[in-house]
Amino acid sequence: MFNQGGRGFKLPKILSRKDAAALLAAPNTDTIAGLRDKVAMVIMYRAGLRVSEVCDLSIDDVDLDQGLLFVQQGKGAKDRVVPMDPETINWCKRWLEARREYKKMADADAFMCTRTGKAVIDRYLRLVMNKAAKKAGVYIRDGKEKKLPHPHTLRHCCLTELMEDGFNIQEVQALAGHESIMTTARYLWARPEQLTQKIQGRQGVSL
Repeated sequence: MFNQGGRGFKLPKILSRKDAAALLAAPNTDTIAGLRDKVAMVIMYRAGLRVSEVCDLSIDDVDLDQGLLFVQQGKGAKDRVVPMDPETINWCKRWLEARREYKKMADADAFMCTRTGKAVIDRYLRLVMNKAAKKAGVYIRDGKEKKLPHPHTLRHCCLTELMEDGFNIQEVQALAGHESIMTTARYLWARPEQLTQKIQGRQGVSL
């Protein structure tokens, strides 16, 4: 357990990449609601946004030409810009094209909106995650308990995988919007296989 300012906190609970893929495959993207739910989950998993940040995205905050998400007044009332990978961009494009068929959705300012044009709320996305996890049979281990993953689990997975894919800690801190680098450092040990391999392959002095 890490200690920051005298407060202990747990390591992030994350999914394997296989389980994350199964979870994201659960929504039925043949329906407009299922497509929206999938895209919201993709943004949390591949761009690392918090669930509240996904709900707060406006149409103008999503720049598909440049591949950027503008997070305005995120945690701590801070703004940041988050680049998207091609897969996230493609899912966002698919969502925008589909919602044009529904007038109230087409006119909505919220990027993640209902058929009535209102922004989705974080409570709804938590229910989406519960339903998807049950369908996929995906759980996380929290101490002695086995629990359903929550939206923040996808953010944890994103930040952990960025570390595994070679992003340095300062880059991950910037993408995540963490104030303290100690918060970001937890993800080095969320799934420490690569660090373990480096330690085991270290050439030191024979004792």
